[in-house]
Amino acid sequence: MTDSETNRRPIRVTLLALFILVIALWNGLRMIQAISFWPVLTEFQYELIPLYVTISGGVWFLIGAPTAWGLWRGKIWAWYATLGGLAGYASWYWFDRLVIKKPHANWPFALSITIMIIAVTLFILISPRTRSYFSKR
Repeated sequence: MTDSETNRRPIRVTLLALFILVIALWNGLRMIQAISFWPVLTEFQYELIPLYVTISGGVWFLIGAPTAWGLWRGKIWAWYATLGGLAGYASWYWFDRLVIKKPHANWPFALSITIMIIAVTLFILISPRTRSYFSKR
């Protein structure tokens, strides 16, 4: 194997970085939409909702965008940020779903998707090829 082959980013890491970037951009869009529609949301007596959506969207954008960039560039801190972000985002999602919003009937589906995303992300992060990629950077 040549040196360029051993330093090449695994396709799994590329896909994970793109997935995290999409989540970050979606949260950035949530933040922008909450700011844009602030008057409409407050008109319907949801004073805290625009602030909550703006802050949570901004926080997850500010965490996700650099993490995706770090994964793309093979930065070792991004490996750890992905683990922390995974735990934080899943926790925030379920807190938001169970405490902030009204309960939904599709919780088994949402739970299975959450478990699947956690499992796939952990599989990618702990795979030998991914660990090797980050250890050589």
